[in-house]
Amino acid sequence: MTRVQEIPLSAVDFSDHPFHPSLAVVDLAPVMASMEAVGLLNPPWLRAKGDGKWQVVAGLKRLKSAAALGWRAIRAHPLPAETPDSFCLEIALQDNAFSRGFSPWEQAFYARRLKTHWEEEHIVRQFLPLLGLPPSLKVLHRLLAAASLEEEWQPLLAAGRLALTAAARLAEWPPEDRLAALPYFQALPFSQSKQEEFLEWLEVLSRREGVTPAELLSRPELASCLADPSLNPTEKASQVRQCLRVWVFPRLSAAQAAFDQGLSRLGLKQHPRLRLAPPPAFEGPDFILEVRFRDAEELRWLLKDLTRLANQEDFLKLTSL
Repeated sequence: MTRVQEIPLSAVDFSDHPFHPSLAVVDLAPVMASMEAVGLLNPPWLRAKGDGKWQVVAGLKRLKSAAALGWRAIRAHPLPAETPDSFCLEIALQDNAFSRGFSPWEQAFYARRLKTHWEEEHIVRQFLPLLGLPPSLKVLHRLLAAASLEEEWQPLLAAGRLALTAAARLAEWPPEDRLAALPYFQALPFSQSKQEEFLEWLEVLSRREGVTPAELLSRPELASCLADPSLNPTEKASQVRQCLRVWVFPRLSAAQAAFDQGLSRLGLKQHPRLRLAPPPAFEGPDFILEVRFRDAEELRWLLKDLTRLANQEDFLKLTSL
């Protein structure tokens, strides 16, 4: 452990922090409140630059908070200019590993930096657990793929709005296809499973129709959903998924639409006590009927109504889809 040294904040190069991934605006309020209340508990790490200035190795938020509080100097762990990058990187990682969690973007950032110094097996065994991840080579490869995405994707990773599995899949796409997909990920609140479904459906359609994902995403049916000001993000996401579902599963979608129309004609679409469901994917012989009743009298009335419906031609058509 190096001796802590008092270093003037004016000598710290706040723009030089190669071991700290930073995006957009960082909320310093919690750190400032802590430092103002009890002082500095964990001194940052700085590496000499050889020109009287210091490079930030770890503790950028603490340094910025000190400056915002009006401190003139700060206690820090000084490192000589010849300190290897690998050692600085490990300090930065260890400094944050047990004090807070890492965003997917930070995990990807550290994975890419670690890859420049260590073999994959060592990274998996030694460092992935520090990042809060299982020691898996597959996870490491996903992180490296995510780190290769364009800068525009980084805020989505940092905010946890782009899943690592989806990021790894996107990394295999051509840049122009990723660019076309970006507005959808920026605007729509897709969960991890929905992100994977969205990308999978686009890939299926791309292969089936011989077009690129970018061409699919620029179609008016999808673009209009994204641009519709009358829809909130959740409604836009639902309509985009519905549009893709119809394209990917045309026969299933047609059968479901016909079934829904039949339910409406029979008065069963919004029935408060009866619910009729088709076989899963319309691939089995058995329909499911749910009956809710309060007493024997209501049950007799519902069964009588069901008998009446079952004798209608629309009911026969409905159960033969």
